[in-house]
Amino acid sequence: MDLQSEPSFFDKLVYTLIPIRRQTVCHNMGIVFGNRLSAIQIKKLAQCFYGHMARLILENVTSSWMDDDAIRRRVRVVGHEFVIKAAEQKKGVLLLTGHFGNWEFAPVGTVLQFEMFRGRFHVLRKLLANKGFERLLFRRFYNAGLNVIPKQKNALDQVLDALGKNDVVAFIMDQYARPDRDGILVDFFGKEAGTYKSLALIARQTHAPVIPAVCYRESFGRHVMEFLEPLRWIEDEDPDEEIRKNTRQYNQMLETMILRHPDQWLWFHRRWKQK
Repeated sequence: MDLQSEPSFFDKLVYTLIPIRRQTVCHNMGIVFGNRLSAIQIKKLAQCFYGHMARLILENVTSSWMDDDAIRRRVRVVGHEFVIKAAEQKKGVLLLTGHFGNWEFAPVGTVLQFEMFRGRFHVLRKLLANKGFERLLFRRFYNAGLNVIPKQKNALDQVLDALGKNDVVAFIMDQYARPDRDGILVDFFGKEAGTYKSLALIARQTHAPVIPAVCYRESFGRHVMEFLEPLRWIEDEDPDEEIRKNTRQYNQMLETMILRHPDQWLWFHRRWKQK
């Protein structure tokens, strides 16, 4: 998206009628684009974002009635060869990703195109409190052969078990992590942000390759799931500094993804919370 793009009437309407976390969205955009965009331009970008979120919800609702072929045709996969080649190392594969594009729809369409991935993709995330609602809301996700590793005490064991089977584990790295718990303070768009350190810790322990992955919406309702080249591990004599440097590298990759399609990142998060 061009930062000078004009929001559609639909975008403006959603922005006006559904002001959910509008202050947080505009505040976050100000941190990222405050020195590049005026207040009016940030408002226009926010309008485009709210239109994107409305389309995402509509897509996920209508996908419940789509057959596998229909979903498959609406997703274009780019760079899957990086995942296949990384798997040849037999150390498992770690995906660095976040809330980009339609992060529920695109992965389903991807797995449906590659039977070899079915049942071998795992996403580390929190489950909904209501298990029945979790299964209902993500029915298509589970039926496609995508798995969830719940964030809980034994999550690490499940991640290591999946990597031991040479499976793929996706880490959603664009949310706030408390520095006094499971995160560290690392620069993100020029300002320190609590960032999960688990990906770097596991990558160092297992030597599994880390591949950035991003999805985004094209015109006419088409989606792209793109895998990029594996990131090189940054070594340092200080173990803590080594984790910090690699986590900073992950944030830099997230920054690149966000700037490519700034209207399609989930700006609702309080990414720069102080504690």
